Amino acid sequence: MPAFIPITIHLNDRSMAIVSIADAAKALQQPWPFMDKPSRLEAIRMIEECLAGHCSHQAAFAAFEAAASEQGLLKQKPPSVGLRKFDGVAEDLL
Repeated sequence: MPAFIPITIHLNDRSMAIVSIADAAKALQQPWPFMDKPSRLEAIRMIEECLAGHCSHQAAFAAFEAAASEQGLLKQKPPSVGLRKFDGVAEDLL
């Protein structure tokens, strides 16, 4: 089981599933809307550090996810039926 929940980004008119650090590294090599954004550059640095064994997968993935989110690349999934039911029950309890 991966150490993080996979995400989907929408980059260059196509969806990409990011399920590993290797996928994140590949996505960072693609053209992004803002190539010089500090968060993207930090994600690149963190991925390189992770691949070299100097930081955790979780930290590198979090940096990638933050950069993708800042640039509006994250593709959000609608909540599942079960989660919607749980939300309804939680609202009733409040």
